[in-house]
Amino acid sequence: MVFTGTYEHTIDGKNRLAIPAELRAQLKEESDGSNVFLYVTLGEGQAMCLYTQRRFEQRADELDHSELDPDQLLSYERLMFSLARRVEVDKQGRIRLPDNLLKMAKLEPEVVLIGVKDHMEIRDRESWQAHVKQMLDLQPQILMNPRRAMGRPTPPRAPK
Repeated sequence: MVFTGTYEHTIDGKNRLAIPAELRAQLKEESDGSNVFLYVTLGEGQAMCLYTQRRFEQRADELDHSELDPDQLLSYERLMFSLARRVEVDKQGRIRLPDNLLKMAKLEPEVVLIGVKDHMEIRDRESWQAHVKQMLDLQPQILMNPRRAMGRPTPPRAPK
């Protein structure tokens, strides 16, 4: 499952965030029953990350094969898994975000939910928009041809 897109949303007074219908449809396809669960944890910078149950379990399995120093790995796992919470998508398509994670991430009500390939991130809307603008201004090549990103040569163009 690949998550894409940027969705502007608001965290309501009960700390609930609506998951867009497009993403809910993807999540429903992967779930093994009628209930859809996500794992929410603190992300890099001022962000929260959302993982599907399957992807979160895969990430946990991958850590068993990590080449990190064992002490670094234990520190990471201790923090990552102690902060993670399993949340259910309710009938209205919302999740309730844990108070402690919202405080740690310093998220205000105006947020964006962004797809980041194997997970989703919740970020402050204004900060995210400024970050995108800065990245595009400072590194316009960042959105390079995918073949270049993977180290593959671009095929020659056909003559006109």
